[in-house]
Amino acid sequence: MDRKQLNLTVGAIVLFAVLGMAVAYYLSRAGAPETSPAIQGLLWPNPKQLHAFNAVDDNGQGFGLDRLLGKWSFLFFGYTHCPDVCPLTLAVLNQVLRQLDAGADPGKGQVIFVTVDPTRDTPQRLLEYVRYFNKDFIGVGGTAAQVQGLSSQLGVASRMGVKTSAGDYAVEHTASVFLVDPRGRLVSVFSPPLDAGDIVARYRSIRDFIAGQPVS
Repeated sequence: MDRKQLNLTVGAIVLFAVLGMAVAYYLSRAGAPETSPAIQGLLWPNPKQLHAFNAVDDNGQGFGLDRLLGKWSFLFFGYTHCPDVCPLTLAVLNQVLRQLDAGADPGKGQVIFVTVDPTRDTPQRLLEYVRYFNKDFIGVGGTAAQVQGLSSQLGVASRMGVKTSAGDYAVEHTASVFLVDPRGRLVSVFSPPLDAGDIVARYRSIRDFIAGQPVS
C-alpha cells in the first residue's frame, strides 16, 4: 500500500469513528430529560430495541437475537485480515473482561466479534481469530445479507477497498463498540480511542443505572 492509499485508509477510519461518535451523541441526547445520568455514550431514555436477525457463529451454529437476551453484550464489527484497528480493539476488550473477572463481577458480559468481510471470514477462521484474543470471545458471520441484518440495526458502516493484483483488499468500517443490554436493547456506544478502564467504569455505571429502572 503506497502513502496515498494509506492516507485515504486512515482518513476513512477517522471518518467512521467521528460518525460513530456523532450518532452516539445524538441518540444519547435526543429527548433526554435533565435528570438522565451523566454517563458518556448512554442512549437513554430511548435505547434502540434490536429485532430478529439470523447469522452464524464460529461453530457454524445459528446466531440470532436469542443469543443476546439475558446477557450484557459488547459487539464489535471488523474483519480478520484487519492490520490494526481490529486486533487493537479486541485486545482492549480482552482487558475489559480480565478487569471484570479480577473484580469478581457477576455480570461481566460477552464479547461478540461480527465480521464485515463474510466472504473471507468463514466460521473456522473466525474461531481461530477470536480465540487468539480470548477463549470466551464469539465470532459471528454468515452471508453478507445475514451480517447486514444485524449491522444495519446498529448503524454500522463498512466499505470494501480496491483489490490488489494478488486479490487482497482492506475493509473500512465503523470502529466503535456497541453495548447491548439483557433485553436486547442498544444502550451505549463506546467510540475510539478505547480504554479498558474507561469502558469498565462506564459499563458498570450503565448496568447499575438500568438495573434500577422499572421494567416496562
